[in-house]
Amino acid sequence: DAEKIRKLGPPKKLILPKGIGNLAPVHVSYLKSRNFDPETIQKLWRVQGIGQDGGRLRWRLFIPIHHMGEVVSWTTRSINPNHAVRYRSAAASEERLPHKTILYGEDYCKHTVIVCEGPTDVWRIGPGAVATFGTGFRTAQIRRIAKYPVRVVCFDGDPAGQARAGQLCDR
Repeated sequence: DAEKIRKLGPPKKLILPKGIGNLAPVHVSYLKSRNFDPETIQKLWRVQGIGQDGGRLRWRLFIPIHHMGEVVSWTTRSINPNHAVRYRSAAASEERLPHKTILYGEDYCKHTVIVCEGPTDVWRIGPGAVATFGTGFRTAQIRRIAKYPVRVVCFDGDPAGQARAGQLCDR
């Protein structure tokens, strides 16, 4: 993995979206409505809010993506249940490392990983779970998963999610 990351060239500059701040009451309400403890989500996963001043990313949760203790990229989750685009992630030009080459939550893993689709799935399970940022996965992520002696793939139960879970297990 280190060699693969080296091939990407020198680390790029991380560019954060505008409007990031503390969780507003509307963000807290959203998290509570999904049965999350907002305080835990803030402290453990370092999630913040994006409010009215966030431009195209307004009214979202800001989810930093850590790799070896450093924020290398980010994604966001809409708090509007009717929003068609739930997640919006950093563009390649905004990432220090491409988020699809790492696993969200891996900094909390040692011997076992439970592989999920997205960050909120990881929050639900807790430390030891990782996300591939959707049902699509890359070879670099498969290599990262394979280094753990115990691996469980837990994608969504819909037919598409289960098909992709099977493909990940096969790989």
